[in-house]
Amino acid sequence: MTQTRQLAAIMFTDIVGYTALMGDDEQKAFELLDKNRVLQKSLIEQFSGKWIKELGDGVLATFSTVTDAINCACSIIKGCESINGLKLRIGIHQAEVVFENNDVFGDGVNIASRLQAIAPIGGIYISETVRSNVANRKEIDTRFIKEEPLKHVKEPVRIYEIVIDGVETSKLRSPDKKPVKIIPGKSIAVLPFVNMSNDPEQEYFSDGMAEEILNSLSHLKDLKVAGRTSSFQFKGKNIDLHEVGEKLGVGTVLEGSVRKQGNKLRITAQLINVEDGYHMWSEKYDRNMDDIFAIQDEIALAITENLKVILLEKEKAVITKIHTQNTEAYEFYLRGRFYLNKRFLFQSLEQFNRAIELDPYFVKAHAGLADAYVILGFYNYLPAKE
Repeated sequence: MTQTRQLAAIMFTDIVGYTALMGDDEQKAFELLDKNRVLQKSLIEQFSGKWIKELGDGVLATFSTVTDAINCACSIIKGCESINGLKLRIGIHQAEVVFENNDVFGDGVNIASRLQAIAPIGGIYISETVRSNVANRKEIDTRFIKEEPLKHVKEPVRIYEIVIDGVETSKLRSPDKKPVKIIPGKSIAVLPFVNMSNDPEQEYFSDGMAEEILNSLSHLKDLKVAGRTSSFQFKGKNIDLHEVGEKLGVGTVLEGSVRKQGNKLRITAQLINVEDGYHMWSEKYDRNMDDIFAIQDEIALAITENLKVILLEKEKAVITKIHTQNTEAYEFYLRGRFYLNKRFLFQSLEQFNRAIELDPYFVKAHAGLADAYVILGFYNYLPAKE
């Protein structure tokens, strides 16, 4: 396992409006994604960059110099003009990062992602660190936008915008959309919990925590709960919670973080009113892995109490039901769900089977296994009879 640490310029790009396009015309969305991939791969290579990976409709790349990253970003934005419907946002930051197994890790990756999320359509946002490296280059024109705290970044970041051929990109706005009415009170979106562990492989656990709480709440008739696909579209994006409320039509949002080290857990959760941004409830849990089910129950019940949800006895029984006493089996189950959601189907089968080996009566693991086989059959990876 080769690991190297070095200074790099990190570039994040994201297609504007891709989720909505997927809902309207899936084929067109996939075609646009292919065109975006071809455009960016060729330009990243041209400017001596390294294509790291795609994250949904986003791209993560690194460069040895900030100049190469900026020139590549400008060329990508210009290249979008020749592709109908392709509009991007781009964020660039420079920091010391860790390269391992064809991936890159570090706080700098998070900052680049946050900059991209708040950039305007057709715009390129850069950090103060990047701007200071190109301040004396006359061919690169920048302007100060604002200083803003970014999610999970300790200090506020001074944000600049790259001016491309004098175009006032920050005046561009998203296309007009039919407004979604925020439903006050008994409605919620459970956002993906942030993985605060040193090990990025623990992402399955933070995602799984949020998904399990979401599934528990979805059984309550008196509470409107946004679906997983809708809520998880905001993963890794520094988006205003009021905007989340508008897009999903909910009045509250649950967000949180998970730090897992061995058998030790630190889980934080906050229930936020999207209208005013105030915390309605928050809690921090320092527990052992054996208490994972109790933590999930406490969070779900705290939400029902704060939103004054009418909780029937049978609904409370669903929320507090323990599906397995074996925490190791439960972790395999969460890994299985994580791989299933990413459509790594054979990996998900392996994890579900390992969960079932440890607890043959673990119904949710059997259900996950069935889901994986159904999808494998749908994609013709397995004979129909199997």
